Amino acid sequence: MEAKKLFDLTNLDEMLGGDRSAIFQMIKIFLQATPESLSELNICYEKNDMDGVSKLAHKLKSSVDIFCINEIKQDIRRLENNTRDNINLDEVPQLVERINTTLNNAIEQVKQEKEILSKQLTENEKAPKA
Repeated sequence: MEAKKLFDLTNLDEMLGGDRSAIFQMIKIFLQATPESLSELNICYEKNDMDGVSKLAHKLKSSVDIFCINEIKQDIRRLENNTRDNINLDEVPQLVERINTTLNNAIEQVKQEKEILSKQLTENEKAPKA
């Protein structure tokens, strides 16, 4: 059974006017920046640096939105707000765990999408020009 797709490129596609090459570049940026930000968020969390967690949740929020990772759209906002405002901190461990699990799985799925898109772009370049 295939895993549930955790992201959707429809918004990105519309935002970039269907430019497959630009979408490919955005995917590359996502795959570079998102794991780094998630790692930094985890380090801040382990150090109990809630201000750092809030800032990194804010940073990750745009990736979650652009790539329509809807499963954690509310979680990332809740984590940002709770840690920024020092409220409901008892929810933070579960939020961090859910965000990690979902984002790591989404990153793996986006990597697969990148490979597919890369092949399509290569095939288009090889196709004879009209």
